[in-house]
Amino acid sequence: MIRRPPTQIPMTDMDVQQVRDALARQKAEAAVKQGAPATPALAKGPAMPAQPYHHVEEAKKKRDAQTKDERLGLR
Repeated sequence: MIRRPPTQIPMTDMDVQQVRDALARQKAEAAVKQGAPATPALAKGPAMPAQPYHHVEEAKKKRDAQTKDERLGLR
């Protein structure tokens, strides 16, 4: 298959703005249908923890708290 360069479509800033407005309107309509708020600022998600969870650090703390016998599975 022979590839050809894409066809250039002349667009003005007004055309681009119209497309952006149409996309925003479609997203807002879809959000209303789903019952979600129109803006993310109004959405209430799960509470974020104060500090991020670092699995490696937690595993190291857990391992340091165990005795040698516990680590080897003797207890």
